Amino acid sequence: MISLMRRTDAVVLLGLAVLAVSAVSVSIAVLRRGKFYESLRPESRPRRWVLASLLFLFAVFVLWFPLWMIWPNAPISRVFTVLFGLAFFIVGMTFKWLAPLVDWFIKRRGWPVR
Repeated sequence: MISLMRRTDAVVLLGLAVLAVSAVSVSIAVLRRGKFYESLRPESRPRRWVLASLLFLFAVFVLWFPLWMIWPNAPISRVFTVLFGLAFFIVGMTFKWLAPLVDWFIKRRGWPVR
């Protein structure tokens, strides 16, 4: 039988998949403001826009990465590479320099920050 992956590679890939599923599940549980959200202390609750930004970036990554791995030189792969790079840059710069501005905007609109 020909194996496409070594056993250690498959274990690492499975571990990363479990980690990704658990991170997305916890993020969605916090964004839904359910029992898990209520169990957190108010000062330790994450900002909702941060979680939404990270989930958006993860969704773009999940679309881009398989395309890039399977067809690295295809035009669609290059388009998604540019989109992922742009999304990564925008989310990163928002976290780095625009966080107070985003918090101010959200408070001004009357939306809950946490």
